[in-house]
Amino acid sequence: MKVNLQTIAENAELNDGDVNIYLDKETGELITITHDEIRDAEDEKPIDHLQDWERKNREWADLFVWDEDGRFVELPTPRDLDEYRVMESFAHSLEDEEKGNKLLRAIRGRGAFRRFKDMVGDLGLEEDWYAYKEAQFLKVAKRWCEDEEIPYES
Repeated sequence: MKVNLQTIAENAELNDGDVNIYLDKETGELITITHDEIRDAEDEKPIDHLQDWERKNREWADLFVWDEDGRFVELPTPRDLDEYRVMESFAHSLEDEEKGNKLLRAIRGRGAFRRFKDMVGDLGLEEDWYAYKEAQFLKVAKRWCEDEEIPYES
């Protein structure tokens, strides 16, 4: 079984907040489990009243909670990508030094992320920024696969 790096990278970007995304190393399937579903599984709450889709999610949560063999591994998260450093690196990567300097000034102090995104828009660099950020998430996904010894394809 090989996982697709693009799929891992895209889901890593979403893997944050109330939901966690895991790879089932047995099937290669990505599963999404909420914190509430995990808590209910830990508390062994009944599932007979749940709708079919809720029951399926809860069954995944049960498998996850009682997994002793390391079947499930959490995907990387946005925290694994130091977005501030990525913004800084992107600014330095630009051939147009003036645009790069404007981006570097935008990321100083409070509100850096908002100012950076606004400046990227003002400078017409949205496509370049998102492609750059995607490439960085692909690097995170590749490193994660290698660390977890999970075969992958590009």
